[in-house]
Amino acid sequence: MAVQKTQWRVFLVITLIALAGSLFPMPSGAVTEEQVDEACADSQAQLAEYRAAQAAFEDAAYDYEDALNDVEFLERKQERIQTNFDAHAEDLEGVQAQLEEQAVQMYMMGGFNNPGIIFSASSVDQVMTTTEFLSSATLGGQESINDLIAAKGELTRYQDDLSVVHDEMKVAEANALDILNRQEDAMEAEQAAYDKLSGRCKELTAQRAKEVAEAKARAAQRASGSVQVGSFICPMTPGRTSFIDSWGFPRSGGRSHKGVDMFAARGEPIYAVQAGRASASSNSLGGISVHLRADTGFTYYYAHLDSRAISSSQRVEQGQVVGYNGNTGNARGTSPHLHFEIRPGGGGPVNPYPTVRAACY
Repeated sequence: MAVQKTQWRVFLVITLIALAGSLFPMPSGAVTEEQVDEACADSQAQLAEYRAAQAAFEDAAYDYEDALNDVEFLERKQERIQTNFDAHAEDLEGVQAQLEEQAVQMYMMGGFNNPGIIFSASSVDQVMTTTEFLSSATLGGQESINDLIAAKGELTRYQDDLSVVHDEMKVAEANALDILNRQEDAMEAEQAAYDKLSGRCKELTAQRAKEVAEAKARAAQRASGSVQVGSFICPMTPGRTSFIDSWGFPRSGGRSHKGVDMFAARGEPIYAVQAGRASASSNSLGGISVHLRADTGFTYYYAHLDSRAISSSQRVEQGQVVGYNGNTGNARGTSPHLHFEIRPGGGGPVNPYPTVRAACY
């Protein structure tokens, strides 16, 4: 009889649980857009402001990449013209030296009273009408005069080209500076708008963004064959950094971008994303840098730091500050940002954006 009562009680509990589950379904775990909107009902204006600021930053960041490409293109063009200019300047010196030698020889032979006149001539006709040099010059001398005038013409053309490119560079650099200022303003507006969100709204907005980013990361990893990095935290304080997916964007010297640029205020703390051994480094491109060789086998590269918070080589724990945001190396003149790379197994870098976005939003 006791056994029957116990069985009946178990059955009753299971039935009640099932009924409760049907009436009050448990959340699936994934945050929907509707849940975000509901949580942000008291922060609708702030949420709209935050989303608009995010979009404005992304637009400015992409525009700035385009502006940098324009400047890079003009720099390469200027270098090519300068190389041609220098080469023709050397040719001009050679032709002029040859003619000077011929003129001196003719002068010494009494065939020409004023050899310097040919060097101010703009054409062979002018020389012929002002001197009898050509009547005494050999065929080689006449060809040298033609070469001199041609070399002067080429040099003048390259000088004009350099002047035009110089003016174009001024315009492109001014445009890049304007966009850079817009990007910085948008970054500050995004972070200020994020701070205005209510606690619950901020929590679900971040969770929704993280889940979307994680789904994209998994899809990207499946497509590329890359591996998960394991437990991973944002290199900066979430909500205090802004970034876009700039993987593969062109860079100076024919390079392509192999990381993610995370913009934030100068001096913003930068954290060890995993536990491991951090080593200080520096170079002309990355400036003040840190390599983190994590216990997971991954290597993480932090570049353009304003300063480091570690010794030359030391053990760090996840979340420990390793440096502070800056713009050293070839990032001088840009907004302070962290160039961050993920290198599985210590090998070549993979696109860090999906992983970083999943951790930072």
